[in-house]
Amino acid sequence: MYQGEKIGVGIVTYNRKDGLLKLLNSLPRQCIDELVIINDGQHFPEYSGLDCHYILNEENLGVGCSKNRALSYLREKGVDHYFLIEDDVFVKRNDVFHRYIEMSRLTGVQHFNFSQHGLLNVNQQGQPLLRMRCDYAGEKLFMFPSCVGAFSYYTALALDTVGLMDERFYNALEHVDHTIAVIDAGMHPPFGYFADIADSQDYIGDEGWSTKQSTISGELTFRAIVTVALQRFKQKRGFVPADITIENTKKVTRMLEKIHSKYTVKH
Repeated sequence: MYQGEKIGVGIVTYNRKDGLLKLLNSLPRQCIDELVIINDGQHFPEYSGLDCHYILNEENLGVGCSKNRALSYLREKGVDHYFLIEDDVFVKRNDVFHRYIEMSRLTGVQHFNFSQHGLLNVNQQGQPLLRMRCDYAGEKLFMFPSCVGAFSYYTALALDTVGLMDERFYNALEHVDHTIAVIDAGMHPPFGYFADIADSQDYIGDEGWSTKQSTISGELTFRAIVTVALQRFKQKRGFVPADITIENTKKVTRMLEKIHSKYTVKH
């Protein structure tokens, strides 16, 4: 509970036992009102005694469907703040959930994605590669060029407005498509300016990403997974993400001002 509002955490795991247990042990459980794990892979004996709501998919459903199962469970529990976490990141600071909630209240942005998972939003030295930042009363909103889905935050308003993920994407681009829906609803900066808290790498740890490390990509080649997802994306939207025009910073600033005026929460 945070200031009278419920925090819900949904974890999606697939055959990464050590990663899941590390993530669970890192969670500030005192801050979490509802915790659900969706296991889309093998059940391990260590999972039997977990102190949470545990759902084992009868068959492999894919990450999009599994995330929807987590979100649906949390919605049934009346959660106000939703956090979706995959099993290859972990929490480094106990105030991580509060940090995202406060940035949402301050900026009005209704959806955030942890940017520092993998290599897409870092430079050759491993430092965050920002596209833009915006100051809010001493706090900074960071925006990154790529949308990464290992740790995501949604307000209840965002989910009530855009609904759940499109499960047809199976194991790739489901989070990109869903974030675009939030953008189209006017609750997130334009595409290519994906919102995150400042210095999120200090709050969330990353196990690193490669096609060898990824349990999802290990089932098929990463290239094949993405190719199929891109085909579905184009069938749905008529374009692929690479076709989307990246707005200039003036337009982004105007959008942020609109979001702030409409959705900011004043204490």
